[in-house]
Amino acid sequence: MLLSFAAMLAIMGITSMTWEFALQERVLPRLGIFVSDCFDDPSRWRFIITAVVFAALSQLGPALLLFRLMRRLDRARIAVIKAREEADALARHDPLTGLASRRMLHEHMRRRLAGAAGSGGYALLLIDIERFKAITDLHGHQMGDRLLIEIANRMRRLLPPDAIASRVGEEEFAAFLPRPRTVEALGKIAQQFISELSARYQLAGLDARLGATIGIAVTPENGTDGGEVMRSAEAALYRAKGTGTYRFFEPAMDRELKQSQRLQRDLHNAIAADAVIPHYQPLVRLKDGVVVGFEVLARWNHPMLGSISPEVFISIAEDAGLIGQLTQSILKQACVDASKWPDQIKIAVNLSPIQLKDTTLPDQILHTLKISRFPPQRLELEITETALVNDNRTANAILSRFRAMGIDIALDDFGTGYSSLQNLRMFPVTKLKIDKSFVRSMSLDANSKKLISGILALSRSLGITTTAEGIEEAAEAEYLRSIGCDFGQGYCYAKPMKADDVPRFLTVQVPA
Repeated sequence: MLLSFAAMLAIMGITSMTWEFALQERVLPRLGIFVSDCFDDPSRWRFIITAVVFAALSQLGPALLLFRLMRRLDRARIAVIKAREEADALARHDPLTGLASRRMLHEHMRRRLAGAAGSGGYALLLIDIERFKAITDLHGHQMGDRLLIEIANRMRRLLPPDAIASRVGEEEFAAFLPRPRTVEALGKIAQQFISELSARYQLAGLDARLGATIGIAVTPENGTDGGEVMRSAEAALYRAKGTGTYRFFEPAMDRELKQSQRLQRDLHNAIAADAVIPHYQPLVRLKDGVVVGFEVLARWNHPMLGSISPEVFISIAEDAGLIGQLTQSILKQACVDASKWPDQIKIAVNLSPIQLKDTTLPDQILHTLKISRFPPQRLELEITETALVNDNRTANAILSRFRAMGIDIALDDFGTGYSSLQNLRMFPVTKLKIDKSFVRSMSLDANSKKLISGILALSRSLGITTTAEGIEEAAEAEYLRSIGCDFGQGYCYAKPMKADDVPRFLTVQVPA
């Protein structure tokens, strides 16, 4: 820039001298302008110097401004380069654990697999950490971050030479390593990962155990590029999840995973379109046979696969994070249907254990009731005891809010799981539902009768009503009525029905 300024001054000086000493006396007279003879050479040189100085001063300000702008642009360019380098570093490494990111893992796999000809092949171990979400829900995300760092440290200690560890999801990790000579040796490595990652964690007052499940894919049998190998490992992990062990990829697993993913997409679309619809099974007061309500049961008729079992699609909804949307959709439809029935008829909707970890659940339910103009007093929410043992503090706070709204709480499948007097003492339960397995076996098993009688005595002492599920014979209903059970439900009265069939059913006398 200084050279440009000096060149500009030189050009202005040469131009001024040429004009003053050579051109002025020739040009001006031709233009009719008088030229004075009183200017001597020193005067001309003073004029030239003065003109150049003023010209230089006039250019100095813009030149300095331009210089500063160029400096700023240069600094900005350097900052952009540094930011790109930092962003690239963050993209290549997980900022919390320091392990390779999913992107870096794929780059590493691509390079290794591109030159894998003649090598012994590679193995990808995809690792899912079990019970991690339960710990973070109970102890907070800060403790979860500490756990993730400790998991990463344990993985580093286990990594064989020439291997790379990566964090590929919230609680999902991967290890890519040269393939051992035998399947047994690879299985031993996987078992070492499971044992180490499942060992006790003692961090800042936390004393907990996690679990680990591993899906394994190997090259070249299960794929020759990174994407194919990753999909194979994901399919193996999907089959192994929840077992606390490892599984090698098999071709059938890929078909199973693709079907599950397809069902997830279809279920998401079905929920959005209210294509998962409620069916209604009556709840009958045993002493007089009067219908007092209906349990709401979700049903999904897939356009190509036909009827999908609730056990299948509810599990898919929970795994895919769709269970909240599904509950809201079913509740909204049920409120619209039930608003056409007599005011004394209640509806009972099931909640997933996962939902009792969400402190916003009461607000979501209340919003649905408000837009449907459905009284909270006509709603009963059914929960299982499994939901109460995961995080009893959060569950109790959520259920207490429901009770404050006037919503009843029923404890479903009572007697089959974590049945505890502590649960009845701690949580605001208004009804116990006796599991159908006891009802079906009571005619043959005296112990089932004793258990039912005990549950009824317990509920009466606590002021809690009872419903017996799975009643199929009128004799069963009569016996349950005689020993003080309040309500009954089962095929003895009706199978689950569509909303259009409910008004007609209500006009028929239900057998007592």
